[in-house]
Amino acid sequence: MIDLIHVTKRFGATTAVDDISLSVAQGELCVLVGTSGCGKSTTLRMINRLIEHSDGEIHIDGQQIRAFREETLRRRMGYAIQSTGLFPHWTVARNIGLVPRLLKWPQARIRERVEELMTLLGLPVSEFADKYPRQLSGGQAQRVGVARALAADPDILLMDEPFGALDPITRETLQEELRALQGRLHKTIVFVTHDMDEALRLADRLVVMDQGRIKQQGHPLELLREPADAFVESLLGGEDRGLKEAALLPVSERMLPLSPRLLARERVAHDASLREALSIMLWRHAERLTVVDDEDLPIGELSLRRLVGAKAHE
Repeated sequence: MIDLIHVTKRFGATTAVDDISLSVAQGELCVLVGTSGCGKSTTLRMINRLIEHSDGEIHIDGQQIRAFREETLRRRMGYAIQSTGLFPHWTVARNIGLVPRLLKWPQARIRERVEELMTLLGLPVSEFADKYPRQLSGGQAQRVGVARALAADPDILLMDEPFGALDPITRETLQEELRALQGRLHKTIVFVTHDMDEALRLADRLVVMDQGRIKQQGHPLELLREPADAFVESLLGGEDRGLKEAALLPVSERMLPLSPRLLARERVAHDASLREALSIMLWRHAERLTVVDDEDLPIGELSLRRLVGAKAHE
């Protein structure tokens, strides 16, 4: 869906992005991560031509982006940013319907689409349609921003630090909602963040950038297990990489069938992460947990030895 081929961006004598190549498949959630000034936001903005690239080529669905008029290109892509960019004097419903109005959709279709997205993003129409941005919490405003980015049903969604200004609880909730939303809509998403935990939680493809170059890219587990160099290893958490990997793996991957012995008193859900299971063990001073299904029925067990990957005969 998106191809960057030897793309460079220079601002005067400064090279912000230096000869990068990247392909993002249709339906993939690609996360660009790195320290401040590494070129990740510049890369994102070159995709919708908010910033023009200096060298190389950028293709969208096989076509060079400079073959499109800028306005046409941007209307094909949703764009969500940290500050939301909502018009303060417009209602929530009017903000969400911006791009469909520019595309001259019929009013009935716009209204239907706005209501559909508000429902999808947990913003009851009767409660939020006529509110103004100043009347929203940070999390609600970000939901409106995402709804507006999705309003014209674009194939591509670009997101630049969209959850960066939110408190940790709201941020984690919206991350979970974005993954669930992606599971239903299968958009091609390029997401920029400086938060490694957020990057690991969201990414199908993780792209680590430094000083305008791509240092390594691949599935998050690949990078955690085999970082390309000391920089990537440090950015991924150094000695904490084991815990970060545990946060990506479900309990079901390591659990064993129920044994004849008594069930462990402490329980963990089958779809909880191994990191959550380890936390329960440490907090409850338990070396074994009973694994339960969605109905809270026992389906297996997880020992500490099994959790850390030991080949125990249990």
